[in-house]
Amino acid sequence: MKKLFSILLLVVILTAALSISAYADSGIGIEPGQPMPDFTVTLTDGTTATLSELLKEKDLVVLNMFASWCGPCEHEFPDLDAVRMANSDRMEIVAVSFEPADTIETIAEYKESHALSIPMGIRGDALPSLSVANFPTTLFIDRNGTVGLVKIGAFTERADFESKVDYFLSPDYTGITLKTEKAFNLTGFVIRALLVGSLGTLIGRWGIFRKAGKKGWHSLIPVLNICKEYSLAWKGVFGLLSSLCVPAGLLCNMLGLPYFIAYILYAAPIAIGIPEGIRLAKAFGKGTVFGVLLGIPGFKQIGRIILGLGKAKFQAPETEAAA
Repeated sequence: MKKLFSILLLVVILTAALSISAYADSGIGIEPGQPMPDFTVTLTDGTTATLSELLKEKDLVVLNMFASWCGPCEHEFPDLDAVRMANSDRMEIVAVSFEPADTIETIAEYKESHALSIPMGIRGDALPSLSVANFPTTLFIDRNGTVGLVKIGAFTERADFESKVDYFLSPDYTGITLKTEKAFNLTGFVIRALLVGSLGTLIGRWGIFRKAGKKGWHSLIPVLNICKEYSLAWKGVFGLLSSLCVPAGLLCNMLGLPYFIAYILYAAPIAIGIPEGIRLAKAFGKGTVFGVLLGIPGFKQIGRIILGLGKAKFQAPETEAAA
């Protein structure tokens, strides 16, 4: 049993490490320091924007890749637009939708409804070498036609975007590019956490259920496993609410609702899960700190393996018998 536990724990740790290393570069097909291929994008007003032509007149071109349903994109556009207006003589921003469902008419309506002056268009046949999985993704292309910075995720502060623009427009700029930056993408984090931790969670829950006298196959059914686990030390209805929060948050982002609503929904399972984790830990003779960690993504998966495959025995709480 100890050998099996060690192997499983190593698998979980290595899987997490590989997941992190896979995102060490930008992952979009181009990196800072590389020359940006020329491109031409059709804009909502019927004109076109060509990189090589823009660089004849501007010292900086910012390529913003977004989707019409993206909440963080919507949040950053006013700041990007304001900085562009303040530096219009030396820089240009081209916002391109990489969402296949967006049409030129959709983006035209989007631009008008948000009162944006930024030139906007759709990807179409342009930029075939780029692969964007996270919206927004922004490229800074310097006066030499070189990618100076790749930003994955939204600029949450105007000052941050402004400082990057000032860097590339500075008379002291010598062509030294900046490293890829990644904003904390909560949607991506949640998805990766679910994928990376699912195997460990299922194995751990299998053992937990068996120790509690329940059927191990409950761990194989996503909604049922959370409800059953919550019922061991608290109430199953909280598990149902917790399991619904994550897809609800993803849906809010896709519908373009205010991004803070999605963030609240993503945080809700943690807020619900910590009290449950504390009670579950106590039911296995573990301390409060261990219980808090059981409600936090990352340790959550490892913690359940420790409970399910370790020596700890389950004892239903005195005040709340296991369902």
